[in-house]
Amino acid sequence: MQTLDLGVASAGSPALLRACIVDEHAAVREWLAGKLEGLGIGTSAASGTVADGVAAIRTHRPDLVVVDNRLPDGRGVDLCREVSDLTPLLTLILHTGVISPLEEKQAYDAGVARIAFKSIQGEDLLAAVAEFASRRRASDPAP
Repeated sequence: MQTLDLGVASAGSPALLRACIVDEHAAVREWLAGKLEGLGIGTSAASGTVADGVAAIRTHRPDLVVVDNRLPDGRGVDLCREVSDLTPLLTLILHTGVISPLEEKQAYDAGVARIAFKSIQGEDLLAAVAEFASRRRASDPAP
């Protein structure tokens, strides 16, 4: 398994939101983990394949998964379909450069909450993650 267990979420407060990142590019995983941390979201694991991503999600039970749709061993949509049944409260954000209308329908049918399009600065992805964090924190009862 090629999953990087970052352990960030378990070391902090129990109220810390936790995420898994699934993207074939290590540089993207590292960049996104840093951005998530800036939004108060700990990265539990970062993986580069569908198989490793599913295993990481099963192990870490995150609140959020950001998954690339094009992975070396399959599509992110297929990962989303597999894990959405496993963890119904999981928020899935599909990160992609392009998506056909059929793939978009398949993504939403697979439990994807939002499709975020790739860009140099990652504006759409960061907006989707910030929206998730804001909604989740608003719905959590105060300690």
